[in-house]
Amino acid sequence: MEVALKNELRKEISRIVDLMIQGEAIRESIAELKKDIKQEYDIPVATITKVATIVRKENMQEEQEKWDEIKDFVEACL
Repeated sequence: MEVALKNELRKEISRIVDLMIQGEAIRESIAELKKDIKQEYDIPVATITKVATIVRKENMQEEQEKWDEIKDFVEACL
């Protein structure tokens, strides 16, 4: 492999590694925030995650429709 190509590849791989490190740091920060919210407001982490996901995706109506369908199935089984 040519020296120039090796250097270019090394640079690109380094960029990927840097992004992977940033991603890990972000995931750790999110986990800490969830833990803080859980302690402060006594909200389960799963609920915090679901709320944040709905807010990010702006899909409350879609989630409500899913819940209504699940609720119908549960009521049919009771």
